[in-house]
Amino acid sequence: MSLKNPKDRVRSRDALEVKDVFDAPPSSRPPKYWRRRLIVPVLIACAVVAVLAAADYWMHYGRIYPGVKVGNVSLGDKTPEEARAALEERTTGVLKELRFSGDPGEFSLSPDRLNVDVDARATADRAYAVGRQGGILKRIGERLGASWSTVSIPAAVDYDRGVARAEIKNLAARVNQEAQDAYVSIRGPKVDVIESREGYAVDTGATEANLDQALGNMSGEVEIVAGALEPEVLTPAAEEAAEKSREAISEPVVLTYEDDDWKLSPTEIGQTLSFTPEGGELQLGLDRERLRDALSKVYNDIEVKPVEAGFEFRDGGIAVTQSKTGKEIEEEKLFGAIEAGLFEGVREYEVPVAITEPKLATDEAEKLKPTELIGSYRTNYTLSTDKSPERVENLRIASDAISGKLLAPGEVFSVNEVASPLKYNETKVIIFGKEEKADGGGLCQVSSPLYNAANYAGLEIVERHPHDAQLPYIRPGLDATVWFGSLDMKFKNTTDGYIFLREYVADDGYIYAEIYGQPTGKKVEMDSEPEYLGADYSKWVTYQKVTDENGKVVFDDAIRKDTYKPLIDEHGRTIRPNSKDLNIAPVLY
Repeated sequence: MSLKNPKDRVRSRDALEVKDVFDAPPSSRPPKYWRRRLIVPVLIACAVVAVLAAADYWMHYGRIYPGVKVGNVSLGDKTPEEARAALEERTTGVLKELRFSGDPGEFSLSPDRLNVDVDARATADRAYAVGRQGGILKRIGERLGASWSTVSIPAAVDYDRGVARAEIKNLAARVNQEAQDAYVSIRGPKVDVIESREGYAVDTGATEANLDQALGNMSGEVEIVAGALEPEVLTPAAEEAAEKSREAISEPVVLTYEDDDWKLSPTEIGQTLSFTPEGGELQLGLDRERLRDALSKVYNDIEVKPVEAGFEFRDGGIAVTQSKTGKEIEEEKLFGAIEAGLFEGVREYEVPVAITEPKLATDEAEKLKPTELIGSYRTNYTLSTDKSPERVENLRIASDAISGKLLAPGEVFSVNEVASPLKYNETKVIIFGKEEKADGGGLCQVSSPLYNAANYAGLEIVERHPHDAQLPYIRPGLDATVWFGSLDMKFKNTTDGYIFLREYVADDGYIYAEIYGQPTGKKVEMDSEPEYLGADYSKWVTYQKVTDENGKVVFDDAIRKDTYKPLIDEHGRTIRPNSKDLNIAPVLY
């Protein structure tokens, strides 16, 4: 138990603690102590800066800071109004003319041509704003820069950039020059080198930037930026290629095949050489098209086209015409050999020749040849309302074009494709049920019997169109009209062999269509009957019955319905479908 006063004990502890703090070593002093030690100098420095800034501000109040310039015009210590006056004087004295100069030459423009407008007041305001606008660091930086050296600001200038760009481009068009690659010229046996030449080009974008800078500096001097353009192929590379080409054409080239030979003269060889720029060099090679032209006599003397086996109608049947093999120069091998050897001094080449086989050889044709008549039909051309010799001649022109055509298995035959390119007489045709005159009248009487012959042969009908009006020479439902460019009659050879078409105009008044092929085993029957026969129109149903090789009926039904309008003859007389004057043709095999 202590006999001391408690208050005395407290005072003694506090005193001891304070003493401990001041007597403690520096490393053990608390952080607050160091912060208090640092704050004082910082505050003093800030106060000094503030005093200096305030003094500087009041010293230059209303005036531009020293060291601020626009181009060569010093605006320091001037009021904005004094600066504006100095700028206007500079504009009047210096910017009377804009002089563009550089390697390409010189030219001048008046400021009025470009509508140059220097805003002296806005420029003076920019100068006054230096050291006075922006953050504290920006202002201090600008102020220090103006004090130690100069701060240059661009003038506030506006001008017609489109006119300036056009003038600079006009200069470029006058002075620009493409770089000229060196190349080799061969005329006959003579080889010459055309030397390379540097080009020249104005950098219009950089020159425009220099104009901006010059006007910003209140200067009338504009540097034209231009530079040389280096050619890709220099003269030494062309000289090397020329030397190789001289060696290539130094002697003739001889080509041989069996007992024959052909020569290419140095001039002819020179015409086939080609020079291709690649990596700064001229690669010497051969132009294959020109080489082929130079070898045209070789091709003509050696090559023989193969002859396809064919078929012809002879003695009431189909005979096979003999095929022949052909000869063809193996061009890739020949050209490759010449390209590899010509520049190595090789002067003689054996022409490689391959035997070419016909697509249809005789033995294959014998297997696929048509052996019998598998479909036929005929129509009476004397029953047509047009019995003119011109129409009969049209029938002969078209049927002669069709007769003799061969169809391979799967091939489609088109009447228009064969008949439309020919020239015909102007005769009667049916257009929208009315008789009119046009070139090619009668072609429907060529396509209709062929259409029925294809049906009887059991072939696939690809396209067929009925007439607008009922006609006297063909039974309704069995007709097939054609019109160049729009209506066609097509059928496909669905047999395993070739089919042979024969069509002809006979003196007995009939046009015959016959299709020869290999037997299909099918038997086809066709007929048509009227469903409605009135004065206004008629409707006919066409039936087809197909029997297979065993006699089994595989199809027996209607295949279509066709509607026919009344026929209006060339005199405007209407011949109605149920009229006694309108012949209904029978089915004619």
